[in-house]
Amino acid sequence: MTQGFTEYDTRHYPTVDVVTGYSAWSHTYNQTVHDELDLHLLASLQTVPWAQCRTAVDLGCGTGRIGTWLQGQGITQLHGIDCTPAMISQAAVTQAYTQLCIADITRCPLPDQHYNMGITVLATCHVADLSAFYAEAARLLRPGGFFVLLDYHPFCLLQGIPTHFESATGMPIAIANVVHLLSDYVQQGRRVNWSLLEMQERLVDDAWIAHRPGMARYRHHPVSFVMVWQA
Repeated sequence: MTQGFTEYDTRHYPTVDVVTGYSAWSHTYNQTVHDELDLHLLASLQTVPWAQCRTAVDLGCGTGRIGTWLQGQGITQLHGIDCTPAMISQAAVTQAYTQLCIADITRCPLPDQHYNMGITVLATCHVADLSAFYAEAARLLRPGGFFVLLDYHPFCLLQGIPTHFESATGMPIAIANVVHLLSDYVQQGRRVNWSLLEMQERLVDDAWIAHRPGMARYRHHPVSFVMVWQA
């Protein structure tokens, strides 16, 4: 099941497209996205030989938060793709990437079977055609390569919580989302003949609530997930 977010929306924030939203969010993104959402999950993975995956591609690289983390894990050649120029500009400042490109992550101007590892973090919840995304990721990956997919948990979207940020005036702004169930991710991975090596889910816990007290009502609810695939 892949559905638009509108029928689940309970907050009814003004909603903008991906490029508009992330352009506005780019200057404060790193200060407002908490490491508990994504880096906590990445650090907990047991099946990814980070240091051996010297050549990697970051699909939806955003401001370069993930690229900086990957650099710390021993990735020496990292290419970043994002559709938002303002986010790419922020990623360039990190100097974590050997190449950056403005492009749709389902249509990348990159060579076939070039990467030992691919990664996408908090991006596929904006991708309408999940099949096209997996097909593109599979094209880029070398045989035996690893792909790490991390995103907002569909539970959050089904509860009516969109990807959102506060504008300069303090108004919440949502960025257009698409709801993919976990089974959608699994089915598309199988469709490109990948093997699922590992999956973990991040629950709202005390550490999360200490950072965002308003999340206390979601204690023990899933907020993000990660899958590790191998080509």
